[in-house]
Amino acid sequence: MSSSATSYETARRSTRIRAQIPVRVVSLDPASQFSESCYTVVVNPEGCGIRLARAVEPGLSVLLDELPGGNSARARITSCVPLGTEGKYWLVGIALEQRGNIWCIQPAPADWGTEPAPAAAVPVPKKKDEWPYSVFSTKGEAHPGRK
Repeated sequence: MSSSATSYETARRSTRIRAQIPVRVVSLDPASQFSESCYTVVVNPEGCGIRLARAVEPGLSVLLDELPGGNSARARITSCVPLGTEGKYWLVGIALEQRGNIWCIQPAPADWGTEPAPAAAVPVPKKKDEWPYSVFSTKGEAHPGRK
């Protein structure tokens, strides 16, 4: 395993789950207005990865709306990289302002507990187009419903 994977491993606070959950992403910045319905790719209590049909600027404040159970949550864009070379879709990382199981995953992994995890500094990727979610944990992933 490379040293960069090890640094991501130490920064990971909870298990990621591959899940396609419908969500609407709405910009909270009047200068960059958009609203798009999409699906998550991966989720955890700190945020998610989604696929959008447009690029969005990292740091942009957004509202995740139409979540399971009628929930909504404030978040910010952490990364945005193109999928493929056509520029048709973008893989977007999103960090929640408040940690929680807003995805209504049941049963949730044990490390998703109700106590907030201490904030950890996530290293900046060395390559401009490297997406942090592309490095998966050696702890494994949870696959609800898979036997």
